[in-house]
Amino acid sequence: MALVAVSRSGPLRQRIAKGYGVHVPDPRPGHGPAELIAALLANPPLMPTLPDGGTCVLRTGTRARAALWIDTGRVSLHDAAARTRVAGVLAAAVAAVAVAVRGLGGLLLPTGWLQQPDPLAGLCADLHSVEVLGPVQRELLTNTVREHTAPLIALTGRQLYGPGGVTPGGSARLSRSFGQVATRYLDSCSPAHLDRVRTRLHQEERLGRLEAMDVNPLGEAEAGARDDVTVRLFDAQVTVSGALAHALLVQALSMSSRELERTGRRVRVVPQPVIERDRARAVAHGFAAELGGDEGRRGDGAPPAPVKARPAAQAVRELLHRLMPFFRQLEATVDELAPLFIGVELAESAGTTTFVRNENDLLARWWSHDATALTPERLGQGLTMPDWLTTDQVSAMNRHASAGRWAGARVWLAERLTHPDPGPGRPDSASVRAGAKDTTRAAPLTGEQFLDRVAEPDLPAAQVLDALRAYCRGGGVLDLVRPLRSRGRDDARALRRVLRPRGEQRVQATEPLSSWDDSTADRALSTAREKGWALLRWDLPEQDRARVRKALRSLGRAPDGVRHILLTDTTYTGRENERRGTVEVLLVAPPEEADR
Repeated sequence: MALVAVSRSGPLRQRIAKGYGVHVPDPRPGHGPAELIAALLANPPLMPTLPDGGTCVLRTGTRARAALWIDTGRVSLHDAAARTRVAGVLAAAVAAVAVAVRGLGGLLLPTGWLQQPDPLAGLCADLHSVEVLGPVQRELLTNTVREHTAPLIALTGRQLYGPGGVTPGGSARLSRSFGQVATRYLDSCSPAHLDRVRTRLHQEERLGRLEAMDVNPLGEAEAGARDDVTVRLFDAQVTVSGALAHALLVQALSMSSRELERTGRRVRVVPQPVIERDRARAVAHGFAAELGGDEGRRGDGAPPAPVKARPAAQAVRELLHRLMPFFRQLEATVDELAPLFIGVELAESAGTTTFVRNENDLLARWWSHDATALTPERLGQGLTMPDWLTTDQVSAMNRHASAGRWAGARVWLAERLTHPDPGPGRPDSASVRAGAKDTTRAAPLTGEQFLDRVAEPDLPAAQVLDALRAYCRGGGVLDLVRPLRSRGRDDARALRRVLRPRGEQRVQATEPLSSWDDSTADRALSTAREKGWALLRWDLPEQDRARVRKALRSLGRAPDGVRHILLTDTTYTGRENERRGTVEVLLVAPPEEADR
């Protein structure tokens, strides 16, 4: 057989509008931040030249009176060399603006300085806008970022800071914003559907603008990014190195959405209340937020299935690991990804707050070491130095905290960039290098994590079984009905096909089980012990579905450590318009039973 073609989703152009606040130490009528910014825009400093021959542009906004953006315009960040060049030019542009602001009697500062008449006037985002090729890519990228709203806020949020340190929490900007709301799911990007989204926003939020959402599917006009997709989630970072790491993250999300387009898939529909609840938690608590965890009643009236909460830090790690194939395609280096990965991995493996995970942690650590580190003069001076701006300050602090663990984590990250992820059942070398206990069993999975894992194309049956066992170790009621419903009909049908074992491992039942000693149950359990997993299936009149579910609940756990997972619970119309029901249960044996 000959190889006919190979395809992959590569990077497209993007633009970074790097945000900062303007502080006037001695404001007076006619000489405040707004007047200083107006004077600066009337006579901007000379900007360095970008690799494509263009220059950075200064911008301001109508809603943040004391904020400035240094906009790169559309640039190519397709490899490490190109990103290094853009970072150098952006840092030089920030330094030039900082010097010019000083010359006008002000200071360019990271947003959020408390000791000023209106500390909220300078709060702003770093705006990341990505090129898209057509309405399908626009829809998929918007929905992809929407799905990961909470972990992105936890990773990139920044709080207010002052002489007393850093305010605890996630994002000061989003917690105080009345003009930015959670992104709505887009069924398409047709003009008619976008008009319906605007109408819904007006009805629910009294905001009828798409640009009010965390992700603007039509691009931010104020940032000169019309027709791109603009991500407004990321708070303005202190350093250029942090902003470039986030640009890499946005490009990886964009590439993952284009991969969905290439393979004909869509982004799963996470209910809007879930998005908004987890968003609020991440805004309020940052990495300390607990995402998910609420119980919800199923539509068939069955008791609610408990959903285990997970820390925001875990959600961030899962997102970054899922994007690793796209970081490899971008030829990302360890130095580029260290601000995203290293602190999060070290903090998770060590189980302490010793390590810095983002710039919120960084400013707090600076202040704990030196109470004068967060004064306007000190931070403003740093913004005038391009080398300081391009230095990975997060990694520098982690190296100071533990040089050995920091070096081990860099070796682990280098391995992950050159080799595929460790397969199920193999120990994570990051945990090993960080001193965590080695294990040969995969970590427990939530329902959503489990479905993400088995959704990978062409997954061997052995890896499906490993994922099933990891899901069973999560504890509680094992119910995939609700998570599958959130994936949409086509994706749910495809996932069920993956999870159903081969024909000889399927057992048809005609009556509800009275005990695990029933001949039908015993046959299914024997098959599960021998093959690893089996399927019990009922096809019966609709009114008997409740009896099957009640019997399963009353049986409790199966013997010998076998776990049962509810896979299907649905109705359909049979012959002569008879309403019938289907219930499917997976029986999964532990490794020692199946492999004995």
